[in-house]
Amino acid sequence: MATLIDDIILGVPFLIIFFATQGSALTRYTDCVQSGGLVTACNSTYLGSIAVFEIMALAVSCIYSVLLWSRLGGTLGQRVLGLRVVDAATGQNIGIGRAIGRFVGFLISSAVLDIGLIWAAFDPRKQGWHDKMASTFVVRKV
Repeated sequence: MATLIDDIILGVPFLIIFFATQGSALTRYTDCVQSGGLVTACNSTYLGSIAVFEIMALAVSCIYSVLLWSRLGGTLGQRVLGLRVVDAATGQNIGIGRAIGRFVGFLISSAVLDIGLIWAAFDPRKQGWHDKMASTFVVRKV
C-alpha cells in the first residue's frame, strides 16, 4: 500500500511532464506510421525519447526513496501508514549507503515478477529480498 501511495506521489507529476514534453513525439510517431513510414525509423525516434524519460524517472525514484529512507526513516507512503525502515541490528535509521543497497535490492525484487517483495509475506522475519540484502526491517511505529 505504501508503494502505491509513493507511485501516485511520483507518478502523477511524471505523467503530466511526460505528456507535456513527449506528446509531440507521440504525434510524430503516429503520423510517421500512418504516412507509411518505416516502423523501425518511427520506433527509434519515439523509443529513444521514452528511454531518456524512463531513466530520469528511475533516477528521481531512487533519489526520493534513498533520501527519505535514510533521513526520515521511510517514504511518504510509509510514513502515512506509520511504517519505518530501520537497521536490522540497531533499530535506528539506515544510512545513505544501506538505502542505496535497499533500492537496488528493491529493483531486483521487483524485476523477478515481484517475487522478492511477495517473499516478505512468507518469511518468518517478514523481510523481502531487498530487506535481506540491506539488513533492514520495516516496522510499525507505536
